[in-house]
Amino acid sequence: MHITTNTKDLQHLLEIISKISTKHITLPILQCVLLEVKNNILIIKATNLEIGIEGKLSVTQEEEGVIAVPAQILLQTINLITQQTITLTSEGDVLHVESQTSKTEIKSIPVDDFPNIPQVTGEAAHITGKVFALGIKTTANTASQSSIKPELGSIYIHQKKEHSLTFVATDSFRLMEKTIPQKNFILNDSILIPYKNALELARVVEDEDDVELYINENQCALVTKQIYITSRLISGTFPDYEQIIPKEYKTTITLLTKDLAHALKKTNIFLNKFMQLTVTISGGTFTLSAQSGEAGATTEAIAANVDGDDVTLNFNQRYVAEVVPHIYDESILIKCAGVGRPMVIQNVHDTSLRYLVMPMNK
Repeated sequence: MHITTNTKDLQHLLEIISKISTKHITLPILQCVLLEVKNNILIIKATNLEIGIEGKLSVTQEEEGVIAVPAQILLQTINLITQQTITLTSEGDVLHVESQTSKTEIKSIPVDDFPNIPQVTGEAAHITGKVFALGIKTTANTASQSSIKPELGSIYIHQKKEHSLTFVATDSFRLMEKTIPQKNFILNDSILIPYKNALELARVVEDEDDVELYINENQCALVTKQIYITSRLISGTFPDYEQIIPKEYKTTITLLTKDLAHALKKTNIFLNKFMQLTVTISGGTFTLSAQSGEAGATTEAIAANVDGDDVTLNFNQRYVAEVVPHIYDESILIKCAGVGRPMVIQNVHDTSLRYLVMPMNK
């Protein structure tokens, strides 16, 4: 291999791709990027066996070739090169990285050890990358962190209605649903993407307008002008979450989003080890309270429009607070189905988001 290319362009592409590489005790090749040159195109690949990614960059080629080197060592080296152009040359098991003022040698790993990256083919669907990424980033933190039930550690993507996609994630304690617009898009079968993989997909396409989406039985892939990224899919069945969303509510509360955010900051100081937040709706008032044997206690009354029955419920404060950054309306709508039943949080006007949180037993 012998190529010359723009330093910043190579740096940018490596920053995207190298994040997929991971340290692995028994498979050191997984911490590498594979560099392959032919026809004046440099192809950079990385995989962690969950996700595979490829990026392309136009280069000036003197000699084609292929080599695998540790991703972070290569990226850190290039990050410290200030010259406009850079030359990469392979010789034996060494990659030479040269600029006008520096020469670096990086030891390689045999390319035969590099895993194949699945190529998902078929008919492409066109999606808006920015909006697709929003659906993932809104729901991902609600997915289960446990690997016991892979379907709960995934983001469920399905098409509830025309010209849209709905993203759902749950860990059994709370559930987030986000619907995004996708004109002229048809998703014949729902898919389950592991949430960590989904976040990487979102990272790659969040600045893109037009992205091609490919889906087969076991994999999905997103393709931009420069990047191809693929993730495995989960074969399990996502819970029928509509069954747990209450059909009727006994109490509805409308309040300013900023007021709720402010009150949650205050109660956060006085949480006990169970992170217990008490929500009290009584006499037309909405109150949050928290009590800690070590720190003390606080009660925060929020100006609100309350309609319905009085009720007192306990929640994990973190579960309530995490939805607030995703509320884009000035006002927030909270609906309570009664004691021991879920509480649902939504924007007042924007119906694209629905968040359900289960109360604590005590």
